[in-house]
Amino acid sequence: MGIDKRKDDHIYLASSELSQIGSAWFEEVILIHNALPEIDFSEVDLTTRFLGAPVKAPFGIGAMTGGTELAGKINAELAKAAEEFGIPIYVGSQRIALVKPEVKWTFEVVKQNAPHVPKVANLGAPQLAELGERELEEWVVQAIDMIDAYAIAIHLNAAQEVVQPEGEPRFKGVLEKLKIVKRAAGRPLIVKETGNGISKEVAARLSGIADAIDVGGFGGTSFVAIEGARTKESPLQKRLAETYKWWGIPTAASICEVKSAYAGYLIASGGIRSGLDGAKAIALGANFFTMSQPLLKAALDGRLREEIAMIIAELKTAMFLTGARTVQELALVPRVYGPRLRNWIEQRRLTC
Repeated sequence: MGIDKRKDDHIYLASSELSQIGSAWFEEVILIHNALPEIDFSEVDLTTRFLGAPVKAPFGIGAMTGGTELAGKINAELAKAAEEFGIPIYVGSQRIALVKPEVKWTFEVVKQNAPHVPKVANLGAPQLAELGERELEEWVVQAIDMIDAYAIAIHLNAAQEVVQPEGEPRFKGVLEKLKIVKRAAGRPLIVKETGNGISKEVAARLSGIADAIDVGGFGGTSFVAIEGARTKESPLQKRLAETYKWWGIPTAASICEVKSAYAGYLIASGGIRSGLDGAKAIALGANFFTMSQPLLKAALDGRLREEIAMIIAELKTAMFLTGARTVQELALVPRVYGPRLRNWIEQRRLTC
């Protein structure tokens, strides 16, 4: 099956309920209501910084797509919305544009339509493993130039690759290759998961290399489930996908995992479905959060701006009802954990 068809399959399946597996455990986090917040709603200030760049909210558009005509149209709409709301935007994996230059435009529309907000380039870990140092440096520079990126993300998708019919589960030597990426990029390096979470052990290994970790936890879009739905001819791959679609670290737990072993910038993603979920992620220890599936679905339905406005309103309301005037104060609000998350924290000896 061609890569173009695969990319469009991912778009349609990711926007469907079929790909939504499990829980990110944000129901396990209760923010304590402040009946006397001593602030006006109008005083709540969402402005913050994304890896040093000023943005209008601690929220951004997560990595989604690129490489096909449909993907290009979606990226253009996402970029326009990012510019309008003053929030960062990731692009999907740019490998397809590096091997097929004729589809570069599907990513370039992002820098054309969002010239003033931070943009995040995106390459996959398996491609790092297979490239020599010089070629890897060239790919990094091209990916950054393609969208005028402020930062570059390297995505870790081992579970997806091992069940994907066209998968490339090659991860040997990736840690050393990340150092090459950081040097070649000359800008912030984000290491992100794509739906299975990051543990404290991996976070510790990324200390001193990654400028930010994006947890990409379990409980939202499952690329394992997506690959299983795509598989037609391989009973083995279909069985693997069915077995492992529940594999991963729930996002709320992954935030605690990373926070316990990593002192850098922490981005929450994976199963965040509202501004309230995002507020809980920040209260747990994240500096920032992103959303993908709800925004992809909204873009396909023609209601993207309405969805982003709602997320921002939900986040602002959570801050008001906890008495947090700023994003920094939101990180300090009192909270209670449900039994599953509390048990995870205790067994894993996390500080959260």
